[in-house]
Amino acid sequence: MIPHSDGKWGRAAKCSPALLLSLLVLALPAHAGKHDKDRKREAQQSEARREAPGRCPGFSLDEAIESIERRNKARVVKANVIQDGSRCVYELRLLSDEGRVWTVRVDSRTGG
Repeated sequence: MIPHSDGKWGRAAKCSPALLLSLLVLALPAHAGKHDKDRKREAQQSEARREAPGRCPGFSLDEAIESIERRNKARVVKANVIQDGSRCVYELRLLSDEGRVWTVRVDSRTGG
């Protein structure tokens, strides 16, 4: 806020905190609605990706990674999807806390 040339604060400066607060309160619902729309759009796009032709049936890559990491107490550091017709195999490279590296293959249909 800048004082007037006479050294006094203008009328706008006196009521601006209340004005700013009311504008902020009014803007919040509009801002929140935008995020809801974004979330809905992302969910629809995600659903479309899951149903797209050429995708692996059964377990998703994320589900396979989560399962293998939990089962082996290791972290997946690289993942490849190998498709052979309608069959998909996830090739996952793991790294243990001890520094051991190994590869496992997971069938997308069975998860094993």
